[in-house]
Amino acid sequence: MPSRRTIGRLLVAYGVVGFALVAVGGLIGLDLAARVEGLSGTATATLTAASRATDAAADAFADVDTSLEEAVASADAASALAREASGSLRSLAVAMDITILGTQPLAQLADEFVASAGQAEALAGTLDGVGSSLGDTRADVARIGPELSALSAELTALGDTPDAASAATPLRLFVVLLLVWLVMQSAGSLGAGVVLLRSRPG
Repeated sequence: MPSRRTIGRLLVAYGVVGFALVAVGGLIGLDLAARVEGLSGTATATLTAASRATDAAADAFADVDTSLEEAVASADAASALAREASGSLRSLAVAMDITILGTQPLAQLADEFVASAGQAEALAGTLDGVGSSLGDTRADVARIGPELSALSAELTALGDTPDAASAATPLRLFVVLLLVWLVMQSAGSLGAGVVLLRSRPG
């Protein structure tokens, strides 16, 4: 069984090591709490800014969707008008294809109307392609907009946290209480060790 002096030396050593740990822990723990406070404030501000930017992007995509919808409608209407014009030009070409005394005095005009009708039909096909591309783009935009809105809501929820200072205070309080507890243990151990070292052997 260890002697009183041995136990006393161990208790004194435990107390000294405890005070050293308290000193180092106080410097590191309080500095860490301050860093957490700063990072918490920065993170909250960043999340708030990101939420606002994402929400603005979602609104922009909603505006783009409206513009694309109008553009698709305009392209479809222009295509329909071009096809209608093509039909009218072909009808005029047929009307010009008349024979008077064995001749066709309006044949050249009929050919020009046929060529114009072909150009109008080609324009209608081009407008159909434009409308289809705009429709595909609108479908993509329509998917992106709600996703951005959902992301904005998530960022807003993450940013709705307590203030950085109040969030960091429990951490600093925990560090202080832990250091006090260690100081009490170290002081008790050191005091008990000193008492044992000063006591006379029984």
